[in-house]
Amino acid sequence: MARGAATTSKPAATPDRTAVGPPLLFLALGFASVLVSLPLIAADGIGSHVMGYVAGGLLPILVVGLFRRVDLERRRSPRYQAKALVQPALVVLMVLSLVAAGLHIWPIATELAR
Repeated sequence: MARGAATTSKPAATPDRTAVGPPLLFLALGFASVLVSLPLIAADGIGSHVMGYVAGGLLPILVVGLFRRVDLERRRSPRYQAKALVQPALVVLMVLSLVAAGLHIWPIATELAR
């Protein structure tokens, strides 16, 4: 039998439980807004293309800005863990956003030129 006072040790905090990472929800929201705008490319009328331009061109730009702002705040934490594929995903999102915006602006410009 052991003598002495029993000590209780606190369980060590696992890095997964306390880790802070990039705001992936913002990234998913950006890709979702581009996907929402794609069916509107086939629609006729300026209104649907304006909606598609806002959803596929402007919203992803705002989402990337918010992503960068929140990510910068989280990077200040010593518990921050970067994800390797986040930066390439942001580049892909911006390229898709540019393509979606162009595909919506072209019919708008064509209609306004008539």
